Order: sequence, then structure tokens, then C-alpha cells
Amino acid sequence: MKDSEIIHRLEQRDESALSDISDAYGNLGRQIAMRILGSESDTDECLNDALLRIWNSIPPAKPRYLKAYYSAVVRNTALNKHTYNTAEKRGAAEVSLVLDELSEVLADGQDVQAQAEASMLGECIRQFLHRQKAVQQKIFMQRYFYMMTGPEIAAGLGITENRVTVTLHRMRQKLREHLEQEGYL
Repeated sequence: MKDSEIIHRLEQRDESALSDISDAYGNLGRQIAMRILGSESDTDECLNDALLRIWNSIPPAKPRYLKAYYSAVVRNTALNKHTYNTAEKRGAAEVSLVLDELSEVLADGQDVQAQAEASMLGECIRQFLHRQKAVQQKIFMQRYFYMMTGPEIAAGLGITENRVTVTLHRMRQKLREHLEQEGYL
């Protein structure tokens, strides 16, 4: 079934569209959530919460790419759950490591006072990524959006772990320079 058909059925409030989303993208969602949460039960809860969020957001939202929309909702839901789960006990999970890596470059979420500024920052980062080579974009997105480890990225792209590490380090440096030029740092 096409994404546009599923979105149309969600707009018509057809609950069976949620099953179609799970059938089409459930494995991807499970991988994203599991990387962040590391627990089957938390992952299952996250996937159900993500479907509820999609149900509540469409309409009025009308995403162009359902796969990307679903992935983003699952990721954000998993990050929220991870934050909740580790509020008192800062775990050594991969998520914490990923967020620490980017914290050198990006301002803390509490420093960004308006959602408009956050949106502009996101657009600035998208522009930066569009100017990078395709393999660099993939490495960056797999690490910082999908929370994949260096070895997972290397295996998936058929490159060495060292290349992944070096590429990420250089991209963080370039991103810092770009954000400084744009006045965000």
C-alpha cells in the first residue's frame, strides 16, 4: 500500500491504517527504538506510543514521506522514554554517548528559548548536510538520528570503523564552523 493511501486513511480516521504503518515500517521502528532504549518491553511501549502520536497528529499534519515521519516520531518517542528512564541514574547507553558527542557542537536544548530558533537551527543543519557527500550524510544520519554504533555503520556501508570515526570527527568540526558562520555559536 502506498504511503499516500495510508495518510489519506488516517485523515479519514481509519484505525486500520495504523496496522499498515506497523506492517510497512514496524521493523525499522523497532531497530530505532531498540538502539535507543535497549529493552524489548520499552521498545514495544515506544512503538505503541509512536502510533498513538501519529494518530493524534494526522490530521492536521500531512507528511510527504510517511517512512521519515514515522522514523522521526519513533526516535523522538524513544528519546523521551530514555530521558525518563535515566532521569535519576545516568546510564552509559549509546544514546548518552551520541548526545555527548553532539553537545560539543550544539547548544543545550534549554539554551534555545524559542521554537522558531530551534527550527532555524534545524534548517541550518539540514543545509550543512546537503553540502556534504552522500556517504558523509549517511554516516552522520545513522549516528545522530538512528543512534547506530560505529561498527554498525561501518558494516552497513562496507567501510572501516576508523573511517566512520574520522568522518564523524571531521563533520562535527565542519558543523561547528558552519554554525559559527551562521551566528548560532
